[in-house]
Amino acid sequence: MEKCGIATYNTKDMDYKKLLIQQQIFNGTTYTNVGSVVDTQAAYHVVCQEFPFKYLPETKDLAKRDWYDEHGEDVYIPTDGLKMKAYDLEVTFLYVGSRENMGNELKEFVKFICGRNSGGAPMLAIYDQFTGIGKRGCYVTDVNNDLYVYDDANEHVVSRFKVKFRVTDPVTDITLSV
Repeated sequence: MEKCGIATYNTKDMDYKKLLIQQQIFNGTTYTNVGSVVDTQAAYHVVCQEFPFKYLPETKDLAKRDWYDEHGEDVYIPTDGLKMKAYDLEVTFLYVGSRENMGNELKEFVKFICGRNSGGAPMLAIYDQFTGIGKRGCYVTDVNNDLYVYDDANEHVVSRFKVKFRVTDPVTDITLSV
């Protein structure tokens, strides 16, 4: 499991790598970008703590025959390589901003990743600069409503929450930039 770059909480200067998201529409064969690439920290004060992309996810089951009168089994392996399964991942996000804006910014962030913003789309391309991994064909399956707030003497309120994504295209690597 790889971890994203994280904000340095005790300073105003944020030391982090960007998490970039692009909304997309998938028509069954091609992806079309919707709107511009969004830096989640700049737009919503949200950075990731953990984003466990998989370099090589689990392979799909292979077509096979098991003959009772022969040893072993006959397996068909595609000539263009093993096929990979789609997978789920749970991402831990951090909100680093003001208490006054936290509720609204988190609500807007969730609307954005679910494609419920104005002119938005629910399919996402996501690129993590820390790991250098990006995938397209991602969508939200669950937003955890348990919000843990770190409230100490720090001038920044930092809260943690989790979002589950489904990665439907596990083999195509992408990069995004702003």
